[in-house]
Amino acid sequence: MPTKESDDAKVRLGSRFHRLFGATLVSAIGTGMHAAALPLLVLQSTSSPMALSFVVMAAEIPWVLLSLHAGVVVDRLDRRRVMVWADLGRFAVLVVLAVLILTAQVNLVWLVLAAFLLGIGQVFFDIAAQSAIPDFVSRDPRSLATANGRIVAAEGNGEDFVGPPLGSALFGVWNTLPFAGNALSFAASGLLIFSIRADAKPEKTSEPPRKSMRSEIVEGIRWLFGNRTLRVLAMVSCLGNVAVTAQFAMLALLAKDVLELPDFGFGLLLTATAVGATVGGLAAAAAGKRFGPGTVMIVGKAGVGVAILVLGLVANVWVAATMMMVTGALMTAEKVVVSTLRQRIVPHELLGRVLSSSRLVVMIGGPVGAALGGVLASVFAVQVSYVASGVFLILVTLVFYPVLNNRALASATDESAG
Repeated sequence: MPTKESDDAKVRLGSRFHRLFGATLVSAIGTGMHAAALPLLVLQSTSSPMALSFVVMAAEIPWVLLSLHAGVVVDRLDRRRVMVWADLGRFAVLVVLAVLILTAQVNLVWLVLAAFLLGIGQVFFDIAAQSAIPDFVSRDPRSLATANGRIVAAEGNGEDFVGPPLGSALFGVWNTLPFAGNALSFAASGLLIFSIRADAKPEKTSEPPRKSMRSEIVEGIRWLFGNRTLRVLAMVSCLGNVAVTAQFAMLALLAKDVLELPDFGFGLLLTATAVGATVGGLAAAAAGKRFGPGTVMIVGKAGVGVAILVLGLVANVWVAATMMMVTGALMTAEKVVVSTLRQRIVPHELLGRVLSSSRLVVMIGGPVGAALGGVLASVFAVQVSYVASGVFLILVTLVFYPVLNNRALASATDESAG
């Protein structure tokens, strides 16, 4: 009689997914490289905090401005082609930026523009990649959970673990190197995606008239808020983002003033988060199968709340590093569960729009959390912002428990499938 282990081993994702995985990892490393190198390039020419904030804001604005439109594009076009064009666009931006650096013509305007354009590429690539997973591995729950876990682990390793230290190290050798290497990473990612063959699809006998982009955006938003499970998941993720963003926004201050760590020590805290994210991404499928997606989400949300709370109460470096690992692991496991549920519930032709609408809702929590964390740290103390964020997230878990438990999620998934 086959064991559970042998059943898990039978999950075969195929060469198409493995190429997507490779492209995602390479692309994420490139994103992490320029996330570290761009601020260093800014600080090389100016010490203004506002200049640095302009570059960071420019990279985040595309998610607010274009995520809904990107969802429509992803649903209209071949998702592989969207990823290829996103990589080619980022490759071109970085080649131009590298030339400007070499010729000593780079300035703040060019850096802000580069950050904005690279952010646009990331929006389209990420939404297309997440929407394409069911195309490559089917909608079988085990396959989706395993694939999502590996993709999230690749993103975490590339953007947080490998990319930033590699980008900063190459910048220290020669400031042009990280941008040139980054351009090559996006070229490699584009080639991997381009090599993925498309499935043969039956010819359509009739093509319905194409709607306007605005009506398609509205259709995606209505689908998100019309489905109780997806609506709740988006709301909970948004509220969770408030607490987590408050945590990460104040992390440098906590590391310096409370833990008394040097800059290198602050980087190690981020590395601890990435290590936890890798473990969480790879273990999420097995945890979801054994305990159920609702349990993973509830334990994940409450566990992150407890970890943030402990960061505010215990001023110990090793405890802090452990709590950052716990945060990374649980957040990533939650993300895998949410992605898998969404991919199982949403029709193929709407997945990009529903995903982008959900991402926009979640993104709203980011600036709110950063602002609240800053206010609490300024008025009281940095630890107060952590205690408040942790308690808030635990309360959110308790309030939403009735609609996040295994029975509620299973019922909602069965209704959608029916």
